[in-house]
Amino acid sequence: MRKPFKKSLNQIPLEEAHEGSGKRQLILSKNDEVSEQFQAMTKGYLKAGAIFDWHSHEDIDEFFLVLKGKGFIEFKDGEKFEYSPDDLIYIPDGIENKIEATGNEENEFFFIRINK
Repeated sequence: MRKPFKKSLNQIPLEEAHEGSGKRQLILSKNDEVSEQFQAMTKGYLKAGAIFDWHSHEDIDEFFLVLKGKGFIEFKDGEKFEYSPDDLIYIPDGIENKIEATGNEENEFFFIRINK
């Protein structure tokens, strides 16, 4: 039986992410007792000019909510989205993408990955 739990973000370490210059906190993962459809929840950080380099998630759909900062997300097919705070972006499984921060402030995002 799953039970409620609480975590504090200030106790979760930062780690490297996606071969770029960004960092993330792994807030929840499939190892936590949550839905079987849930793969992970992370909080990502990009300094101005930094990137989460080209990557994709196989069999995982990803949603991300922009909390702070501006930039763009680029796809291998040439499509590009600009983003700013309060934008929600959906990326289906297997779509290769790159996220780049522009402007002069650190970017922050919440990412949620769902098993397909």
